[in-house]
Amino acid sequence: MIYKSACLRDERVTDYPAPRRIVFRGRAPGGTFCPDRFPDQPSTAARPELRIAPGDWIMLDFGCEIHGGIEIMTGGFPEKDSLLLISFGESFSEAFSHPDYGHTLQEITLRLTPYAVQSCGELGFRFVKLENCSAHSVAIQGVRAKLIHREFPRRAAFSCSDPLLNQIWECSVRTLELCFQTCIWDGIKRDRMVWMGDLFGELRAAAAVFGHHPLVEKSLDFLRDETGLPHMMNGCATYSVWWILAQSFQYRRFGSLEYLQPQKSYLTELLELFAEMVRENGEVSFSGGYLLLDWATGVRKEDAEAIRAGCHALLLLAFRARGALCRLLGAQDTAEKCCECAARMTRHIPPLTHSTAGNALQVFAGFRDPETVYQQCYASRLPRGLSTFLGCFPLDVCAMSGHRNKALDHLRAYWGGMISLGATTFWEHFDVEWLENAAGIDAPVPAGKRDVHAECGDGCYRGFRNSLCHGWAAAPADWLVRNLCGLVFEDASTVRFRPDLCDLDFLEYSVPVHDGMIRLHVSRKGAEIELPPGIHLAENGAGPVLFGAGQLQILPEPYSISRGKRHPGSGRQPCCHWPAYQP
Repeated sequence: MIYKSACLRDERVTDYPAPRRIVFRGRAPGGTFCPDRFPDQPSTAARPELRIAPGDWIMLDFGCEIHGGIEIMTGGFPEKDSLLLISFGESFSEAFSHPDYGHTLQEITLRLTPYAVQSCGELGFRFVKLENCSAHSVAIQGVRAKLIHREFPRRAAFSCSDPLLNQIWECSVRTLELCFQTCIWDGIKRDRMVWMGDLFGELRAAAAVFGHHPLVEKSLDFLRDETGLPHMMNGCATYSVWWILAQSFQYRRFGSLEYLQPQKSYLTELLELFAEMVRENGEVSFSGGYLLLDWATGVRKEDAEAIRAGCHALLLLAFRARGALCRLLGAQDTAEKCCECAARMTRHIPPLTHSTAGNALQVFAGFRDPETVYQQCYASRLPRGLSTFLGCFPLDVCAMSGHRNKALDHLRAYWGGMISLGATTFWEHFDVEWLENAAGIDAPVPAGKRDVHAECGDGCYRGFRNSLCHGWAAAPADWLVRNLCGLVFEDASTVRFRPDLCDLDFLEYSVPVHDGMIRLHVSRKGAEIELPPGIHLAENGAGPVLFGAGQLQILPEPYSISRGKRHPGSGRQPCCHWPAYQP
């Protein structure tokens, strides 16, 4: 007997999807392969099976991105030297590339035994190539994927009149679901780790998609416990700043003092550490780790000014957001130091640069006027220069300057561009310029066409290393809720509701909160929101809070909305209605 105290149980579950499509090369004697059939047991009885001849291969397409591996059920064949080369790929061409990105085994030579079920692989993939490396045929009675994932219900839902936006929402949700593993990973192919920058984007999207999920706090605490001060999270000073902002977001959104209180010691020490980096003239001498903004900004020496400008604004936002929480935690001295550092940092105004994300952060920090940044940096450039990590921040600036319709078009072009290439989850990085003369990722690349996965990318995401399921790319889920649904949490119990249909005919959204569900419906005829007990509707002010206390208010009101009467009841607001409105 194995005692429960002596072992751990995986919180994840395993499902077994069948291949959606099979591509053959060469002969396939010995029967017809049934992709949707995986028998309970190997059998010596006559049954449909595939015999792969020496040197031949088959390619399996599972139809969408999967985290896990495969199971192969074999039939009868000579056992000696029965070898199968198994290659996993997120794209069709990657499965042919003999890839090795150094995080998991993407190509495995499996010694087959007859009449057995054998498993291999644990990574992110969609395509699997099986090549017979033996001197004789091998018989396969079934192949299926092993989908390893967390099982929790999708309680939030979004739909609208635009099928592409619905696809973008679905891809965002699936990207998040696959990255929710032992902790919240950055990607399921690589790096399969907890990176704080990635986690910030993921936890914001997760709040819109799942509501509260305890794996967020587990992942934040993992990074805190793994990173003793004065070291920086993941070796990156910017990522420790994102941890501060993540704590602010989590408290504002879910209001748990029980979770916040244990963060006090680490938080105050980290803020004190950053405070020491602020010079008298307001400049910041970052130390203890490298600086990274996003892949679109770059990592080269010539990108240093843009990176520093964005990080300066980001730290200022952290000091402002966290000062309020320090007071809540009774750390008055640290709160005052945060305010003093923030005041000093406003004396140093960084320049506008080529970084679309960095320029957006300057707007959020109050250094720049949104309309000026839109006209100078975005009007003739977007959606070029966006990143899957911080690409929604420039779109927020577009909305702030009264160009939310253009922002929505940019979102369609950028995230929809990945879908047009066959993406079922969103990528570590993407550039709309990659679309020129590009073939899809879900079929062989024709001669003369661009192989996006093989040929594009830079730095650590060059070519096939570019992860095609990366959690930070789920940002559209959060953006759509804030900008179109107009649902903004001022705190855990107070929401604002100011929808903007843009060019849509209708939209619907629901999300779980601590006492039930918030549900809203918006159409050209009117809008309504249903609130559970304990959630209050704020007066419609000037827009969502992105980073906490001191944040500029955004999303200027596009419609004249007059609030209707609330339904009577004992403390409950079952439904609030607004009459029809016109743009």
